[in-house]
Amino acid sequence: MIEYKAYHKKSLGKRGKKAHAARKKGKEKPQAPRFNFRQALPVAAALLAVVLVTAAGAAVYSWLGHSRLFTVQDIDLNRCAYVTREEVSGMLSGVPQGNIWALSSRDIGRRLQSHPWVRSVAVRKSFPDRLVVRIEERRPVAMINLDALYYVDEQGKIFKRLTSYDPKGFPILTGFSQGDLKASDAVTARNLKKTLELLRATESGVLRQNVSEVHFDAQDGYTLVTRDSGLQLKIGTMEFREAMQRIEEAMPKLSSVGQARGGIVDLKTAGRIFVRPGE
Repeated sequence: MIEYKAYHKKSLGKRGKKAHAARKKGKEKPQAPRFNFRQALPVAAALLAVVLVTAAGAAVYSWLGHSRLFTVQDIDLNRCAYVTREEVSGMLSGVPQGNIWALSSRDIGRRLQSHPWVRSVAVRKSFPDRLVVRIEERRPVAMINLDALYYVDEQGKIFKRLTSYDPKGFPILTGFSQGDLKASDAVTARNLKKTLELLRATESGVLRQNVSEVHFDAQDGYTLVTRDSGLQLKIGTMEFREAMQRIEEAMPKLSSVGQARGGIVDLKTAGRIFVRPGE
């Protein structure tokens, strides 16, 4: 009986110690990782280098933007017929005294593009102190009579109102409405371009440099007025090549019968010429 109690007491004591040891082991806290200074040092050095380089770059940029070494001293402008160097300098509002690093070539180009004679413009910086400006000008081929006279280029662009100082030795286009042109009416724009095609067709032959007016009428078609004699040549809506052939044939005949000055010449009927006094 005594042996049985001793055995069980010993067994229970061992199990109790093991359970207590397990509970004690489960309560142990994990240790925090130790800071490794050697591993952090390269990262800190890289961050410091980035900060120093950024600060140095900002300082250099600020110096370049304010240094007198880069003050624009010259504007290199190509030769233009209508745009003057004084106009360019005036539109740039002090650019010749500006710093070339602080200037925006794109902004300068947009400002110059507002000039009525400028079709396209390219601006670039030539360090240390020169601005290069290349301008393609519009070329007027006619004037159009609206509320006043305006220049028209070869693409049908109405781009400038004439002043008393502008050249006026161009043919006049008449018969167009200012309201339709301002409203960008597609039919009106097409008719204007077609009128310019007719004007180009007169650049050779007997009408070369001898057209003072091209009149368009939606019902009656086209009428050409000669510069030297004011003769009105009505060609209607016929094809332009055919119209030029009829004019080539008619002009010598009109001269021979003394009808080459003033008057209205109707060429719309094939093989026939109708002449009546001018209105």
